[in-house]
Amino acid sequence: MTSASHTSPARKGGFRLADGLGILYPVVITIGFILYHSEIGRLTQAHGSFMSFVKFALLATYGECVKCRIANGYWLPSRIPLRMIVWGCFGIWISADFQLVAVGTDHLIETGVWWQAFRPLSQSIWGNILSGYAFTMMFSHYWIDHLVDGEFVWPWQLLGRPEALGWARIVIPSMVIFWVPAHTITFSLPSEYRVICAAYLSIALGLILSFAGCKASAPAGSEASEAISSTLK
Repeated sequence: MTSASHTSPARKGGFRLADGLGILYPVVITIGFILYHSEIGRLTQAHGSFMSFVKFALLATYGECVKCRIANGYWLPSRIPLRMIVWGCFGIWISADFQLVAVGTDHLIETGVWWQAFRPLSQSIWGNILSGYAFTMMFSHYWIDHLVDGEFVWPWQLLGRPEALGWARIVIPSMVIFWVPAHTITFSLPSEYRVICAAYLSIALGLILSFAGCKASAPAGSEASEAISSTLK
């Protein structure tokens, strides 16, 4: 995955060397995970937060890069090291929340507060909808994106902006349409595989939040808005 110079709209659809490297990037990471899964597993057990940071920094940021390629014609968004740090910190948060949701939902089931059937689905519903975690996490990232881009704004000020509606139109439906089914599969896996599954899903998370942020900030009829709209059709 390499940086490319800003290209004209006419070149956005053309395949270039940078595109091949961009496609190769997740393949190389996947091969590395497969070849060194034992070592990665031991490191994850010994240093869970650090490994969550690394996995999300590598994979979720890639989702932003894919969005940047689709919308702008080049792979690397601005301030990429800072974006990787932000995603790494969110990886620690997400990993911890997975554990809280799993244990908390199991407790509700064992005490009879929640029904026993469909345990992974219940855990996903609590994590993505009922606990409010998914919206809080995605809105926090939306706010931090503004800070990374050099605009200081309080979180509640974003809610009062008209463009927040464009962001919400992508993020809120994704919680039901995508994240509940995706995390139902994640919670169906043994606990040792959930974090790595979440790390790969973070590519989609990076895409969803990046598209939502671009949708919110792009003026009507702009080039970026048109690129996003055509991608989502």
